[in-house]
Amino acid sequence: MSSFRPARRRWALLCTAAALAGCHGPAPIEATVEFQTERGVVRGVSTEAGILALPEVVPTTGELSFRYRVGNGFFDDVAALQRKSDSLALLIPKSSKLNLARFAAWPAAFDDRLYLEVRAGPATEDGAALLRCRLLDDGRRGDLLVVDEGRVADVAQHYAGAGLFAWRDGTMELVGILNGVYCEEAGALAFIGLDEMDALLPAESPIVARRITVRRADFEYGVPRDFQGERPAVSDPPITELKPPRSRQ
Repeated sequence: MSSFRPARRRWALLCTAAALAGCHGPAPIEATVEFQTERGVVRGVSTEAGILALPEVVPTTGELSFRYRVGNGFFDDVAALQRKSDSLALLIPKSSKLNLARFAAWPAAFDDRLYLEVRAGPATEDGAALLRCRLLDDGRRGDLLVVDEGRVADVAQHYAGAGLFAWRDGTMELVGILNGVYCEEAGALAFIGLDEMDALLPAESPIVARRITVRRADFEYGVPRDFQGERPAVSDPPITELKPPRSRQ
């Protein structure tokens, strides 16, 4: 029996290595595009609905060039404006097939692992592709971020338009876009959340389809509703803070 022990140990090591190889953590989507503007490089995010960018980068002609990464090289293309609001613009690339960021089904939450994609390509020896961050005050102050590294002024300047992703169920999901606004005193960065994206995108877009929740008429059928998977928006106060109304004397 002893002759089989080394073989069993090797087999156990191989199984462990295979299991570890199958595990992976947060990784960049590589859905970042770059626009060259008067203020320097401004980023955008390629999504399932098109390229989302800050409206100030779009010229009056409605078309602008951008750069994106494939493998180890950068390529150029032109995108045309489709929709525009005060906070976001939706553009469609003319010819390129980009990596597409997946929209999240619900907004960023206080317990999410959040990351800014701060590089157009994979991580290198001189820097990481993702910047870890979290919601300011657990989201009670709205769509505001606190980054783990770097000054907020530098992050806002260099990474305006970058995508904010949540790591959920082994997938990076888009929950916001950095808009370049920050507060030095609070050390916070503002971002554009899913609600503003939802208002810009057409009804047939993936984000709208995922956020539709079928409601049951529980008062009519007497069946308790299952709240599993439903989460409040960032701006909603925690349930513990809600106080019952005072009774009238």
